[in-house]
Amino acid sequence: MQTISQHRAEKIARNINAMDTSYQYIDNLRKWKFWDRLDNKLRSILSTLTPEDKNVIAQMCEEKEAKYFGIKN
Repeated sequence: MQTISQHRAEKIARNINAMDTSYQYIDNLRKWKFWDRLDNKLRSILSTLTPEDKNVIAQMCEEKEAKYFGIKN
């Protein structure tokens, strides 16, 4: 059963889709910190969601980013 609101799911998916999954290779420390914080925040949020909620979000995400966060096989 989906427990997450559609608005919240869309917001999380939007942030996942915007994620630079290669940020570890960025030389600019400021940019690296930004992406690292976003990565950690998204992982923290995803860890609190049910599998059904993650599935709702995964359907809105690009495949590469969804796989990066482990919400799509």
